[in-house]
Amino acid sequence: MLFSFDASALARRPAGQWAYFHFEGGQFVPGKPEAGIFVAVQDGVVPMVETSEVKLMAKKLPVGTGALAGICYVQSYGGKLKPAGGYHPVPMQEVQISTGDRPILTVQTDGNGFFATALPTGIYRVGKQGVEVKIESGTTRLLPLRVGKRMVD
Repeated sequence: MLFSFDASALARRPAGQWAYFHFEGGQFVPGKPEAGIFVAVQDGVVPMVETSEVKLMAKKLPVGTGALAGICYVQSYGGKLKPAGGYHPVPMQEVQISTGDRPILTVQTDGNGFFATALPTGIYRVGKQGVEVKIESGTTRLLPLRVGKRMVD
């Protein structure tokens, strides 16, 4: 399952407040997990991958840019016959970002499989799958990238 969504559109909140999303084995969902990693987003601010609200410090996005944050993962169980959300994050995975057929940037996932970067407004293709993502000024797009699957059913 490959899709992305505009994090600010799903988290209507007053300007200047953080919205939180966590990954549930196939998609990002609003809210923080009871324990673990989440992505904190705020309009006009670089997204942060964190485990605690205490560490959040707003860093403004450069003018005319938006942000892309995501995770690279391998689906560990579930399939066509029995959907499930099991996954393993892929640390230190290189993720190529292209415009048209021209690579413009390569980012690397952190030790937990997450990545985040600011990009100029535009349409990009991300990863080997070439997932198309539209970046808009001042907003964050969240993108789960399934980079593999264990055969389970």
